[in-house]
Amino acid sequence: MERRGLKPVRLFSSDLDGTLAGDRDASREFARLWQAIPYGERPLLVYNSGRLIEDMLDFTVEEGLPPADFLIGGVGTMLHSQTHPHLATDYRALISEGFDVDLIEAELLMMGRLSRQPQQYQHDYKSSWYLHDATADEILALERQLIENGHQARVIYSSARDLDVVPRSADKGQALVWLCGALGIGLSDVIVAGDTGNDRAMFELEGVRGILPGNALPELASLAQAKDGMIATRGKAADGVIEGLRAFGVFAAS
Repeated sequence: MERRGLKPVRLFSSDLDGTLAGDRDASREFARLWQAIPYGERPLLVYNSGRLIEDMLDFTVEEGLPPADFLIGGVGTMLHSQTHPHLATDYRALISEGFDVDLIEAELLMMGRLSRQPQQYQHDYKSSWYLHDATADEILALERQLIENGHQARVIYSSARDLDVVPRSADKGQALVWLCGALGIGLSDVIVAGDTGNDRAMFELEGVRGILPGNALPELASLAQAKDGMIATRGKAADGVIEGLRAFGVFAAS
């Protein structure tokens, strides 16, 4: 959609926990406002989460959020759409090369400070662990070790606790770039929203605009000053998202 003096918005990609979810009343107000936009004028809605797809589907219903057009799950390692089912197969083929989760986990199990997250957070292209208060140098060293041992992997660390090992070609940002390419949508027509470090890859994409709710962690909030097109809001979680979407002209001013 486009309003006078504002860039068009063709796609909105948002994290869930701490962004669109976290305050159920605000989540439902987001849903009301979103569904009030006429269907033909509404941007595509993408939920982009660390949760796995089945969990995302259940969780968004519980929170009263509107159905999304696309789901990106597992920190950029899963893609789902009812209307474009072939995209999930195409994306999985893209990220699978050189990534063997069993071999990676065998290595990580030998590292003393890491503890494996519960099974419901694991899948073939995401190995998830807890590592408390790691430094940036420690995360880089771990990623370097995995690459030197022949794994096409990247390490994503957020909230001073959550560590995910995913394919080198996958994260929330790269998955979004691939989806936009498949749909023929330029990144300058995209708005993203998130609150933690694992959302950073979305915000760093060239040309996107971004919304950082008032509860965004320092690991991400610093982007509000460092990059054009970013809005840091007073409102937290979905209230902040609503505030940002009003500023970008997606929702009417209150």
